[in-house]
Parts: sequence; structure tokens; C-alpha cells
Amino acid sequence: MKKAIERFFLPLTAYGLLLFLTGCTTLYNPATGRKETLLPTSIEQILVGKMRMEMGLTSIRIGRVDAQQVTRVQEIGKAIAAVSDRKDVKYQFGVKEDSSINAFNVGGGVVYVHTGLLDKTDDEMLAAVLAHEVGHDAARHVVKHMQAAYGFVGLMKLAQVAGMKTQSAQLANFMFGLMMKGFGRQDELEADRLGVRYLHRSGHNPEALIRVFEMFQKEMPEGPLEKATVWNRTHPLNSDRIKQAKEEIAKLKQKAFCPACGATYAVEVKFCEKDGTALKLQEAPPAANPQGQPSKP
Repeated sequence: MKKAIERFFLPLTAYGLLLFLTGCTTLYNPATGRKETLLPTSIEQILVGKMRMEMGLTSIRIGRVDAQQVTRVQEIGKAIAAVSDRKDVKYQFGVKEDSSINAFNVGGGVVYVHTGLLDKTDDEMLAAVLAHEVGHDAARHVVKHMQAAYGFVGLMKLAQVAGMKTQSAQLANFMFGLMMKGFGRQDELEADRLGVRYLHRSGHNPEALIRVFEMFQKEMPEGPLEKATVWNRTHPLNSDRIKQAKEEIAKLKQKAFCPACGATYAVEVKFCEKDGTALKLQEAPPAANPQGQPSKP
């Protein structure tokens, strides 16, 4: 996917920079709980469509894929998408003939699952994989990487015009690559957290995400070398992902409550809908007194 992005985006640097400088909007993303400056969804959809063409993803069935496989992915995927924090895209779920145990998101609500993964997972595990991929979309990870790539390529071209030496350019490329890998690992962890949230909301068992990571561990055991070179990986160690998933699942037993009015919310909600007060986490919220104020302990 990285090569496809490079082949597609490098010729469009000037166009991309123009979009980055003039087309971005700042909005609150409920999936991440942050205000973010992003390309509008309409522009994202155009760019994703062009990238799909470059990657040969012109159909929801790529290669020798039977209808039952597509139906299985779409039925589970749509149930996950229905509880996503992102509502401004039409989610599409496809299947690609590939023996590797993988799935990927190309942005704009488009997710593909490899046949190799379908062969290795039950429906709950597949739901966990799709919840993770929908999490990527809800957090706008692909469009954020698009924007970063546009900005870096544009700056490098300006630097070359200004006389940047080849060795400096190579070092800059290397450092940018490491930075993007770091962002990639954080994106994966964030998508995992959202995956737990969406599994819970849709009635699936969040523990299935742990089983997925355990499957990955068996396929790709973690030795001393993998642990020592995590800084050069695009994905976190599966042991770290299992640890985080367990922590996120434990949080599902908690409730967020407003210290001002005592109202309770799902754990992922950050602010009270009534007055905007920052919520706190507690196993059981304090009882409210008749005036609507939380009781003192």
C-alpha cells in the first residue's frame, strides 16, 4: 500500500499542497476526543478513489473470491460500522484473494479483508478485525497520513530548489520514515482502543481482539530482535497490543460521571452533555442528592 501511495501522491504534490493549505477544516473528532485539522470528506473520497484505482481495488471482490465470503464480511462489517463514531462516509467492505493473514483500510470507509484471514478466524475474531479497521477510519488515520506526505514532499521540493544537498535530503527522508512509523504504531494502538469500543457497542465480545493478537503471535513469534527494534516497526508488538486490549476491556466495567450533576455516561465520553464539565471515571458514580448535586462521601 505504501508504494501505491508514493506512486499516486508524488505527481500530485502541488495539488495536494493546495488542498492542504486551503481545503482543511478544524473539527472535533468524537472517536479521538480531539480537535483536528483535516481535509473535508469530499476531497478525501476523491483521493481515496484515485488511490484505489492505482492499487487495482476496483471491485469489492478482488481475485477468486466467492459470494459467501463477501456476504460474511459485509454483514459483520455493517453491524460494526453502524456503531462507529464516524457517520459521514458510506462504509464498504470487500474481500481480496491473498493467503496472508491481513486486512487493510484505504480511507473513506473502504476496508478489505484477505481470504487468508477469513480462513483463520471465526465470526467474533473477524468482527474484532473489522472493528479495528473501522477504528482507523473513525480516527481519520489515512487522511492524516495523506496530509503528512503532502506536506513533507512539498517541503523537500522547496528545499531542493533552495540547494539542499543530497546527503541532507537522504537523512531527512530517513527521519521522516521513522517518524511515520512511530505515528503508525500509535495509530494501530488507537484503532485497537476504538475496536474494543465498537465491539462492545455492537454486541460482540471484545475478548475476540485478544484472540486475534494471540493468533498473530503464533504466526510471528516475538524474539529479542523484534523487541529491540520496535522503533523501526510500523505495528506495535502483539504483546503490547494484548496488554492494552485487556486494559480497555476492563474499562468497559466503569462509568464516566459528571462531578457537577451526577449524570453518567459511557466510559469513552469525555464531557457532560448538560454543562460541558469534564467527566471522571468511577466504578459506580456517586448518588445525586435531591438538588441534583452529587452526594458527598
